[in-house]
Amino acid sequence: MKPVRPLLLIAALALSACATGPSEAGWTSGKDAQPFHTAVAACNEISYNIEANFVVCMAGRGWTKLRG
Repeated sequence: MKPVRPLLLIAALALSACATGPSEAGWTSGKDAQPFHTAVAACNEISYNIEANFVVCMAGRGWTKLRG
């Protein structure tokens, strides 16, 4: 059973990486907004880790970043 322990640790680490990224609490949605996590995934792909690009992309999917 010892080989299972490293696999569980690797799985836990991989799943914890999914929890990172912007939270919906910092955004407000419009009437026909795309689901938040779908929009985040799409915008992460095309924003080149530039926040301004990400914010513009999210706006195109119906999400506005809250100021503060």
